Amino acid sequence: MKRNMQCFKSSMVAMAAILLFVFDALANDPFHVRWTMDYTQAGVSDHANFSPSDAQLAGGANTFTLPTVYSGGGGANVVGYIIRPWPVSFSASRYMEFTFTANSFKYNITSIGFRLRRSPNGPNSVKVRTSMDGFTADLNAFVIGNSGTFNTYNIPVSYNNLSGNSFTIRIYAYNSVDIYGTLWFDEIAVNGDVLAIILPVDIVYFKGHAQNGHTALEWETGWEKNSEEFIVERSGDMRKFSTIGVVPASGETTGRTRYSWLDDDPPAGISYYRLKLLDRDSSFTTCRPITVEHAQTAFRASIAPNPAISHCIMVTGTDPRNALLGLFNSAGTPIPFRREEDADGRIRLLPAQPLAAGIYFVLYVMNGQKEQLKVLVP
Repeated sequence: MKRNMQCFKSSMVAMAAILLFVFDALANDPFHVRWTMDYTQAGVSDHANFSPSDAQLAGGANTFTLPTVYSGGGGANVVGYIIRPWPVSFSASRYMEFTFTANSFKYNITSIGFRLRRSPNGPNSVKVRTSMDGFTADLNAFVIGNSGTFNTYNIPVSYNNLSGNSFTIRIYAYNSVDIYGTLWFDEIAVNGDVLAIILPVDIVYFKGHAQNGHTALEWETGWEKNSEEFIVERSGDMRKFSTIGVVPASGETTGRTRYSWLDDDPPAGISYYRLKLLDRDSSFTTCRPITVEHAQTAFRASIAPNPAISHCIMVTGTDPRNALLGLFNSAGTPIPFRREEDADGRIRLLPAQPLAAGIYFVLYVMNGQKEQLKVLVP
């Protein structure tokens, strides 16, 4: 009887240990995704559930002219990524973008933080928007009252029960005194908790390749639970993805299941593909995108003369009559112009108003291919 009691007690202790382990395993797990901007634009995550992309600048090139765009400032051993120019008024096309993708587990986001420093003539107005509403509304807005030192900002948020979709922050800056006004970016962070809810599909692999003018996509699941369908999405810039196909899922599996899908009409050049894995209760996760490239006809475009005159920019390129052209200032703002074609195949871009001295960009688009040409107007 005593031995049986000892065995019973041992069993209870072992069971308690197992239950404690399970409880700990199911507890929410904090995570931090960061872009330190310390001589790199790469993102890092302290949790395996997240895959951050490199930070990206939108709305034109970074024209900062020092040998490196990274510099200390505002305190010892503090490094930031320096950017110019910034527009005088708010522009929805000029921002720094920070994106990550979740892999398997649902998660909550509880706060967003970053540090900024402006030069004396740099932008003092900042807006923050996120992909949660398609970047249509301001999550928050700040005025940088001082210059020459880093300012720390923290925005509490309550984005709960998110699945494996991509999450993006955009930081916009404006109200710069001139085109030489700069802004330093440092320590951008997204903080939250990973939930103990695993999504219904385990993707073993997802791959694709060019095949006779098509894109052949293949993927395999290790198991599925209550899965509904796979939504195939494609993008040309890794930002905006469009649905191009739907493949029914198996629903309930305990072994490996293979799937395939054919994109019959892929564009020339590089395309990005990803799968959205939809559950029957509308939960979903999105796998990390893959890249497939299709051969494209090479083309060349150039500006001559360059520097150009303020009222006319001459463009030469492959089959220019079928090319789409755009003209932008250094902040990425479109400039209206009239287009004229010469008999020798050159195209004249005639701005509605003479261009002020500065740097401009001509976007040359041919058969889905894009080339950006820098133009100097003295």
